[in-house]
Amino acid sequence: MTMKPAYQFNFAGLFVGVTQADESPLEPGVFLLPARCTFTPPPAEIPPDKWPRWNGAEWQMVNRPSADKPESPLAKLQAFLTANPDVAALVTTGGV
Repeated sequence: MTMKPAYQFNFAGLFVGVTQADESPLEPGVFLLPARCTFTPPPAEIPPDKWPRWNGAEWQMVNRPSADKPESPLAKLQAFLTANPDVAALVTTGGV
């Protein structure tokens, strides 16, 4: 039986790997595409900060999520107020 590479993506459309599509036993030359796969290969060059995402018609390069732990909301607010002293003054005086 002949096989053809198929490119898998997850529910979000993000590329996860390569599998094989089997040839149809009833229609020679026709390949059975597995679920959440496409015969269109992702880009050959993938930057480390990008991830191929299948949009239903083509692969798009999207930002790869960071493995870093997200900053807490309080730390973000403190950094913002430090960088914007005029806003910090309004907050501490009650906006008057």
